[in-house]
Amino acid sequence: MFLIDHQYLPFATALIESAKKEILISTFKLEITDKPRGRALFNFFNTLIKKRQAGVKIKILFNCHDDRRSTPKTNFSSSATLKKHGIDIRHLKDNRCCHAKTMIIDRQHAVIGSHNLSVMSCLSNFEISYIVEDLPSINALSTVFDHSFNAAKPI
Repeated sequence: MFLIDHQYLPFATALIESAKKEILISTFKLEITDKPRGRALFNFFNTLIKKRQAGVKIKILFNCHDDRRSTPKTNFSSSATLKKHGIDIRHLKDNRCCHAKTMIIDRQHAVIGSHNLSVMSCLSNFEISYIVEDLPSINALSTVFDHSFNAAKPI
């Protein structure tokens, strides 16, 4: 099944709410804002933080270059907020761009596509993401995430 444009955020939020043990996310851009237009995305991040407070392990891989070039400005404040709440957040070494957009829940559910965790991506842009339903594909995606995350630099 495909998630087109604004369908992504409600589905992703529900997926986060369903997590029991682990949430794995990779994205290019993180944007936590409480401005009216970003309220739904703000609620997504609040749900993520509540899951962490409930004991769910959360790992996020995002784009951040050591020299701050080619890094969305919102990534700095958003990553600091997430880290403050005990979320393990990392970026790739050697200034590699993290452009993959994935979400894996309890290694049982996954979404992969073009949606960033940003206001423009979730509310304005033309975006498509795909719900991965077969376990062999989810296991393979989890392995790729684990390898990249374990080799990444903690914030």
